[in-house]
Amino acid sequence: MPRTKRYFISDVHLSSDTLYEQDKSWFKKPDHETRLIGFIDKHILGKPNIKDFVLLGDIFNSWVCPAMVTPPTYDDIFTANQAILDKFQEIADDGINLYYINGNHDFDLSTEDIRQAIPGVTPIKIYRSGQLHGEHGHRFDEIFNRPDYFCDPAFGRPIGYIISRLVTSFSTTGYGIIDLPTYLDDLVEAAATSQNLFESIIEGLAERAGMGDENVILMPGGRELSIQKAKERYKKLGERYSLPEFIRELWDRSALGWQADRLCHRNDVSIVIFGHSHKALLDKDFFLVKDRIYANSGAWCKKNAYCVEVDKKPNKPLVVRLLKVAPDGTATQKEKKSLGN
Repeated sequence: MPRTKRYFISDVHLSSDTLYEQDKSWFKKPDHETRLIGFIDKHILGKPNIKDFVLLGDIFNSWVCPAMVTPPTYDDIFTANQAILDKFQEIADDGINLYYINGNHDFDLSTEDIRQAIPGVTPIKIYRSGQLHGEHGHRFDEIFNRPDYFCDPAFGRPIGYIISRLVTSFSTTGYGIIDLPTYLDDLVEAAATSQNLFESIIEGLAERAGMGDENVILMPGGRELSIQKAKERYKKLGERYSLPEFIRELWDRSALGWQADRLCHRNDVSIVIFGHSHKALLDKDFFLVKDRIYANSGAWCKKNAYCVEVDKKPNKPLVVRLLKVAPDGTATQKEKKSLGN
């Protein structure tokens, strides 16, 4: 039987045992683990028609951690989720190509470390196969989540990292940059001061977390970053971005179909798959390109989980399906689009 199917999942956001115990992680064990392992057992392993299984970024999460807690290392995350890593390895052992792409929450996970954790994985930057293009999508989220060596030359952490650390310090756990519009009332009020917009973002969120300029965020490797130093570091974004650009960026990150359309228009591809926004969707055609499909694989750290399936049988139209995954791992088709018809 020819291998014609490709599967894409993203935004699992695996965390550490400490953060699981503190209920400060987006991924909720054991429920989300049962769903993911069940999906792989029911729909991936032992299926001779599957060619590729693509981990489309933010599989691991080193960002979502309270400011006063030292964030987990990737070894901490691997240890806490060995059952899932073993299941990923089973996919590779089953003769399916297993690919891993970095997202923003695991942007600094090295090729060597992911290969040590999952020996059968192939790390790649972008998935390309014929007319198909897949990536996490955070490079289009340039203010908040694309690696930023302008403000943070040593480590490349964007302001979205600081936002995630502060929001996770609230008395109720938020979704960091995902829910930034929820906190805009604080930010607009702070922006009326003499500070620039990006200083105001950090100050407004720090205040909601009960922190002042002298308080510190515990960073990887035992380092500390005060709120004041964070404000000084990321105020430089004001040299590049205005308030209208800030607002546009918030819109663009929730509407990645526009970026998918541009990729199709410029790079001669017909199908684009992103993660990042946590919004599972499937649509066809857009402003610039006809007969193109954009899919988003949603997230596995929320109430509902999704997967994108791409199938190209010989002499048949290429089909893209958005699958919804039940708590036991059973997947059912939510939507379907095809090219060439």
